[in-house]
Amino acid sequence: MIICYHRSSSLGTLEMCEMKYFFQYVLGMKDKTNKKAVLGTVFHRAMQVLADKKIAQSNKKRKLKNDDIQDLTFAECDDIEYVTNICFEYYKKHEDDVDLMPKDLKTCIDWVYKALAYNNGSLDPRNQNVHATELFFDIEIKKPWAEYHYNVNGKEFSGNLAIKGTIDLIVKEDDSYYQVLDYKSGKRLNWATGREKTYEDLCSDKQLLLYFYALKNMYPKHDFYTSIYYVNDGGIFDIVFSDEDYEKAEKMLKAKFEYIRSIELPKLLSEDQSHWKCTKLCKFSEPYKDSGKTTCKFFHDMVRSKGMDEVVSIHANLNKLGTYGAGGGRLENAEKS
Repeated sequence: MIICYHRSSSLGTLEMCEMKYFFQYVLGMKDKTNKKAVLGTVFHRAMQVLADKKIAQSNKKRKLKNDDIQDLTFAECDDIEYVTNICFEYYKKHEDDVDLMPKDLKTCIDWVYKALAYNNGSLDPRNQNVHATELFFDIEIKKPWAEYHYNVNGKEFSGNLAIKGTIDLIVKEDDSYYQVLDYKSGKRLNWATGREKTYEDLCSDKQLLLYFYALKNMYPKHDFYTSIYYVNDGGIFDIVFSDEDYEKAEKMLKAKFEYIRSIELPKLLSEDQSHWKCTKLCKFSEPYKDSGKTTCKFFHDMVRSKGMDEVVSIHANLNKLGTYGAGGGRLENAEKS
């Protein structure tokens, strides 16, 4: 199977269902939009506005400029309900396949207030020395084991495995010591296993290790500690990684890279797509046209009979191969193959 990069969501998807990973990160097909995920995005954006306000003030700006939602005065930034509503309306417009209701706005507002009040406001971005918000990274791993070469329909794809992602917030503790803060509005669960994550689990969490690995490449002279903040399920957990964890992270990334490349027929989470994760969380469990099969089963059988290379050559969105986002392709003309 083709693999050009890792991101935390792709690794999580792989752990939950290999076939779902194939649809999203190889073929580039879009999954259904989950309402709770959209509400989480609204919450994240509202928290980002507050953190961006702090940066703008530190840079002696007179207001907060935004490329998408709208420019805001600092007084408007301090109106939590106003800020959250603006973010809510923005995503309501752009995620129009999800029916967002007034009660959903109230949920987002409640989450923001709850996050700001935690531990007497210690995690309120306006009370922190904010270094960066929504920091995007795209880092190639310059090691021989990370090289890849693919040929799809005569088009060559060559390069090195990259790690990609976006970090919610980086707080400067001093000139050489930063806190990485990741917000979670959902439950403290491993969605692949359904088991609650313990502190020990978080110390080996793939997302946190990936972030640490990325940051040590971006800021090699700095030290970091990582905080994951479950707003609605357990509060904050602080993890201090070491040089040994950097090596652990690279071994994990290499192992996942080699495993994904070895896959010739992705595993199904459920043979008949009756598992609740299929029916509730995955668009590909829906019927595929008049085939009498789910989309998942239809394409799985196609890979089994024709081979992955042929399915990829016909159905992959090559413009998305190796790009940050997953999804966007359409299910077209599969019967013809």
